[in-house]
Amino acid sequence: MFESETAEIIPFLPRPAAPVAADSVVQATAEPSAAEARLTRALADLNEAIATQRAAMETWRAALGSLRTATGRLGTSLRTYDDGLGRLDTQVNTLRTEALKLEEWADNGLAKKG
Repeated sequence: MFESETAEIIPFLPRPAAPVAADSVVQATAEPSAAEARLTRALADLNEAIATQRAAMETWRAALGSLRTATGRLGTSLRTYDDGLGRLDTQVNTLRTEALKLEEWADNGLAKKG
């Protein structure tokens, strides 16, 4: 598996609170505004998406490792098969040569008989 990282995820820092009037401090601490609530949900969704993406990348890296292993074994098998075909070719050529010699011998024998 690949252990290299190409980017560092930097978590979002909370926004500093804007200065507000004394009467709105109670309201601000009690309940966030609609925009802040949307931002909080969006950041939570983004963090979840990043976590999902990290898991998908790890799965992809594992699949690449498995693929590398399988293709290595396939390459070894193909080399073994090619070697076997080479030996078979040599044996067939040897048999063909012997068959031609036998054919010539038989033709000579028939010619002497006839």
